[in-house]
Amino acid sequence: MADSRTPLLADDQGLPLSAGSNQVQDHPIFLRVCHSPWSCLSQRGLVYTRGFILAYLTALAGMLLDYKIEKREDSHTAWRIIFQFSTLVFVLLWLYHFIAFAWSFTHLYYPDIEDDDDRWEFALLRKFSPPIQTAHSRKRFYFSLFYCFVHVAVFINTIVFWTVLVPNGHGHFPERDDDDDDAKAEGSFEDFWSNGWFQPFCIINLWGVTALLAFIEILYLNSVKRPVPVPSHISAIVVLLSVWLGWAAFGKILTDHYAYFWMDPEFMKKTEYVAAASVAFVGLGPSVFVFIVGLIGLRESLTKKDERSNEQYERQ
Repeated sequence: MADSRTPLLADDQGLPLSAGSNQVQDHPIFLRVCHSPWSCLSQRGLVYTRGFILAYLTALAGMLLDYKIEKREDSHTAWRIIFQFSTLVFVLLWLYHFIAFAWSFTHLYYPDIEDDDDRWEFALLRKFSPPIQTAHSRKRFYFSLFYCFVHVAVFINTIVFWTVLVPNGHGHFPERDDDDDDAKAEGSFEDFWSNGWFQPFCIINLWGVTALLAFIEILYLNSVKRPVPVPSHISAIVVLLSVWLGWAAFGKILTDHYAYFWMDPEFMKKTEYVAAASVAFVGLGPSVFVFIVGLIGLRESLTKKDERSNEQYERQ
């Protein structure tokens, strides 16, 4: 009998029956994270790719922390950063890639771990292995929700920055070193590289490369299927985005700093505008979720063509 640590099998081979039915379950999402659907990317290549991404995000974390605390001019306390949406997004993205790398690594090199061996190294390997999927477990849904929310949040973070913050002068672009008072205003695209490489590098990574990684992850690095049930995922994403708004409001009380300018009633002039902007922010969740489902559908369609072409090549 296969469990969630064994390699992906052909359809209807060795998979447990769904609870209360005679239908064979699909491969668990935990395994699908460990397998690219593209034949050109081997399992070892996938592990190396995931290792590189995790190492890059880990090194980037220290640079972004320095950017947010030291290089980004702000009169508020450094504690403000734990209430910022971009911080939440980066932490969740790092956590996802840590989990994906750990599962892919153990799944490739340690697929059969003795459950009755209590030595510390085997206990550690079991902790970093894909979870075992049982008939009544909710782990599959919870991880599917985590997978969706992480990538929804990444795309929202990028969309809000480049379409709302930057056009309204809140992108914190580097400022030109100049004695002219007018130059002390929000930097422009012309001034983007005028004060060294570090700040532009952090901005591009935090609000650009993260979205690129999410796109690559969904389209190339896993074989996760379109999430179901859709209403549960959408409802949970809306709730989680609303919870962050509450967290940001709590952060305003503690740090006297608004995570986004559109959360400030004085700047927006009317509380109705703040409410409308908040609703629009939360409303991005379902819209981006639909976009992600479309990407997954595109990947499934393309990989089916890839499988057919490989089959035809093997017959020749």
